Amino acid sequence: MKPRANHNRSLLQHRVQIKTDTSAYPIIIGEGLLEACRDMLKSYPRLFLVTNDTLFDLYHEGFIEPLENEIPYLSHMAIPDGEKYKNIETLNTIYEQMSSQGLGRDGCVVALGGGVVGDMAGFAAATFMRGIDYVQIPTTLLAMVDSSIGGKTGINLSKGKNMVGSFHHPKTVFCDLSFLNTLPKREFFAGMMEVIKYGLILDADFYRFISENREKIAHRDRAVVTHLVYRSCRLKAQVVGRDEKEGGVRAILNFGHTVGHAIESYTNYRTYLHGEAVALGSLAVIRHLVAQKVLDNHVLEDLVGMLDFFGLPTSLPADVDADVILTHMGYDKKRASGVLKWITLDRAGSAVWGESVGMEAIRDMLRGLQKRG
Repeated sequence: MKPRANHNRSLLQHRVQIKTDTSAYPIIIGEGLLEACRDMLKSYPRLFLVTNDTLFDLYHEGFIEPLENEIPYLSHMAIPDGEKYKNIETLNTIYEQMSSQGLGRDGCVVALGGGVVGDMAGFAAATFMRGIDYVQIPTTLLAMVDSSIGGKTGINLSKGKNMVGSFHHPKTVFCDLSFLNTLPKREFFAGMMEVIKYGLILDADFYRFISENREKIAHRDRAVVTHLVYRSCRLKAQVVGRDEKEGGVRAILNFGHTVGHAIESYTNYRTYLHGEAVALGSLAVIRHLVAQKVLDNHVLEDLVGMLDFFGLPTSLPADVDADVILTHMGYDKKRASGVLKWITLDRAGSAVWGESVGMEAIRDMLRGLQKRG
């Protein structure tokens, strides 16, 4: 018998409000959010739910079917599961299905899934009929704390991740923590890297909380996990509220992503989950900062200990071609006037944006990842 998340038992809800120059919407965090979700969606004349094959099998009976029973004008499609399918071909299939199901400009797209589903469904909503509403129902820890929030949508190209996309905010984000009951251990721990990132770049006290509660996190203690999601959402909301379209401070949320995205595209999105690649990218930057005597070595030791505990990678295979990874970095969206800008730290809990790092230093970062183990 497949394990099932409980979306029918309503528990205490927490709310975080996102407010930008162009949009305002709530992030609702709790368990048993099906009823609240259903009530919100009933206001639309037609709905189109996008999920993936794996999630459709898991949640058709416990979540999708009850929605369809209450909202007969809701249709759905399941796309293939995996980052490698986050491309123009899959996006075109979504467009065709939306059109054939009669979705109009007054309709709404529902994204039920992790970062891949959320990014693709969001981008489809942003561009279909020049933009329609959508709602995020993230099912992974990573999507709950990061990708479902802030309006970034997009798809990958062979040369780089999220190279085509737009800013298009959801109307609501429903973080139903029940979904985490069925999340595989590897994906849960990969999602923890985005949580760890918030502590590293914004909140040293939160970083200590994560470190001190790692055993409870590993056992998915509900109170601790709820705090992780709530605090992460609060931190991201504060940053997005100050800089909606990443013209300045919002760039700090990309800490570890410059190397991480390049590793993902280098490996064709088949080797590392996003959080695992970001773990390697974050470690590379912190090793560089320790070598430059910007950070004390204990910051590096603490991070390595955290990554080891959560089963996140701390090394690259010896046969990885650092020069090819460098080529993939050349397509990074954070380039300005041909110069790649980096997010670094001046201490744990405090990020610095706009740093330039020389080519040899970047090669040293990658070689340093290959040395360990």
